[in-house]
Amino acid sequence: MKRRKPDFWLILVIFLLVGFGLIMVFSTSYYKGLVDYQNSYYFFQKQLIFTGVGFLAFFIAINIPYTFYRKHIGKFLLLTVPLLISVFFLAKEINGSQRWLVFGPISVQPSEIAKIVMIIYTASIMVKKQSVMNQFSKALFPPLVVIGFICGLLLAQPHYSGMMIVLTTCLAIIFCSGARVRHLFGMFATIIPVALGVLFIKDYRIDRIIAIWDPFKYALSEGMQTVYSLYAIGPGGLTGAGLGNSIQKLDYLPEAHTDFIFSIIAEELGFVGGLFMILLFLTLIVRGILIAARAPDQFGTLLGVGIVTLIGIEAVFNLGVVTALLPATGIPLPFISYGGSALIIKLFAMGMLLNISRYSQPKKANTNTAKETPINT
Repeated sequence: MKRRKPDFWLILVIFLLVGFGLIMVFSTSYYKGLVDYQNSYYFFQKQLIFTGVGFLAFFIAINIPYTFYRKHIGKFLLLTVPLLISVFFLAKEINGSQRWLVFGPISVQPSEIAKIVMIIYTASIMVKKQSVMNQFSKALFPPLVVIGFICGLLLAQPHYSGMMIVLTTCLAIIFCSGARVRHLFGMFATIIPVALGVLFIKDYRIDRIIAIWDPFKYALSEGMQTVYSLYAIGPGGLTGAGLGNSIQKLDYLPEAHTDFIFSIIAEELGFVGGLFMILLFLTLIVRGILIAARAPDQFGTLLGVGIVTLIGIEAVFNLGVVTALLPATGIPLPFISYGGSALIIKLFAMGMLLNISRYSQPKKANTNTAKETPINT
């Protein structure tokens, strides 16, 4: 099948999001960099390096036929499982969790790799199971065992939010693969009670849920981040205090350059700046859905659905946390928050999505016959 140019609008949105993120990382981190490292550009310089590596991965992925990942999914799983297990022995504990493998100046978060690998795995296995979709034991049970095993490793770190993201994204792929409604109801009837039970095992998770109902009552404990986040968002108004003029980033709001970067965006750029960023995410999701819908085969469609779902869920979760709609989860804002592993992996995933767009069928040609047309790689 002839390979075309990748989707221009998606590329434009990605560059705008990453560029916007770089500006805001510098704005939110220069004070912390000056105080902690005597270098206002400390976090910005590191983010520039992450961005360079990320775009290298991005352009490589654009030119790798997306069917390559399906052929080698077994190898990817064999790489991912040892990485997730290794964090229990080699990872540095940060804020009570073991999630990062540190190699000198480089830190890697295996859970970010696991998210993409599980998307590829679920999309691949659900295509393979199409002939037995009427049988739960053959169609859904085997992939659910693998997904459950990976989620269990994430939960043990502990990384409850990462586990929920992987689980939700994989379930979205299973739903779009044509799973039977009765099977889906059975899955949810089992998974939801288990997920809630696991949620309430740890006291700190319960405390965060309680605090979200009245964060000001718990302003000195679990509600502190939420309170300072609202202090940042509230005064922003329509146009904000101006780029660089945030008060809450001056060592009041913890993690201002990572998980709570949107709070500073709202404070400095106001409703206009926040809306601009949200519209960029909505545009990315819409373009991603169109690319997935026009993919030449079912694997391309499910892979695209998984990537778009991952970005959408992480963005919604992050915005929900900073606006006091959800308890603190530790999920960064894709492309915007400071961080290496997340940015590099997300840019690689966007490259995969753009590669699918290179083979996408025009709307009039997107028939059932076209869906089954293999790609010559």
